[in-house]
Amino acid sequence: MNKTIETMISQHGDKGSFTHVAPTEEMLAEAQEVLGFPLPGQFLEFLNAYGHGGIGFEVLGIGFDGSMPFLEETVVYREDGLPGNLLVVENCDEWLYCIDADSGEVVSWYFDDDPSVDYPCFDDYLIDRLNDAVENL
Repeated sequence: MNKTIETMISQHGDKGSFTHVAPTEEMLAEAQEVLGFPLPGQFLEFLNAYGHGGIGFEVLGIGFDGSMPFLEETVVYREDGLPGNLLVVENCDEWLYCIDADSGEVVSWYFDDDPSVDYPCFDDYLIDRLNDAVENL
């Protein structure tokens, strides 16, 4: 896991910021089968370390009950036109942040629009979102 992310979360997160529920091998196999691609590495590191949650925003991951909101949201939005290579990691109501499984970039997507690249990778996305949240604490 990225040391900057670990430091920011340890300094600014509280006990309830993250679920700390890691995915099981069965969960990963199910997600990969439904998605049609393996989970991107940096996102998988986040899931294993933090599960689900954030500080002032919410990265979709693994719920306390073993649910997989990232998978559920991706499936729902695919019905609304989300490209099949995208994995939803944050729902911002007006748009979604998604990981492009082909490039590893984090893109924003809104219904019927082409995705636009916002970050070169998941770690950069997470660091930026954490910085924004910390500034607003």
